[in-house]
Amino acid sequence: MKILKDDLDFLTKLVNEFFEQEDIVYKLNQFSKNKIRGWEVWLQVEFALFLFNHAEVSEIEREKRYELDKRRSKEKDICSIDFMIRQKYKQSSIPLEIKQHENASDCIRYMLKDIEKYEKIKGSSTTTGRSLWCLGLHPTVEEDYLSKLINENKFREIYSELVFSKAIQGTTFSFTLI
Repeated sequence: MKILKDDLDFLTKLVNEFFEQEDIVYKLNQFSKNKIRGWEVWLQVEFALFLFNHAEVSEIEREKRYELDKRRSKEKDICSIDFMIRQKYKQSSIPLEIKQHENASDCIRYMLKDIEKYEKIKGSSTTTGRSLWCLGLHPTVEEDYLSKLINENKFREIYSELVFSKAIQGTTFSFTLI
């Protein structure tokens, strides 16, 4: 439980710093103003550039491929994790998936599907004992509604304090870490 809490604190710090950047806020507002959709890859690339230059990150890997356990996954053999982030002075990396959607409900649903996907990775192919985290970027919604979306999916019921959501100042967007 301590590792999960420490990972959430670290990721929250990184994500807060990322979304406090003026150029990121400006671009998010441009996406909203011009009704641009499907910018998840842009978000991943910008976040990667941010991580490469962050003083507390020693290494990142993008699109890390893993074999899926055939007993758990009948449809695919391989999956990719968006980021493996290694904090300085830590031995293992934190896996992170990023989702962006113009609908908060869909964003949370896709995030939770990624967590299910991660659980299907073949045990022998993983290089980290860390839990997968998902970062979702979606329109700001009421806190009660967001809690309902997460809880109706019975996500980490015993770890409900391991969810963080925050409105991105100066935009109509929020980010959620689960």
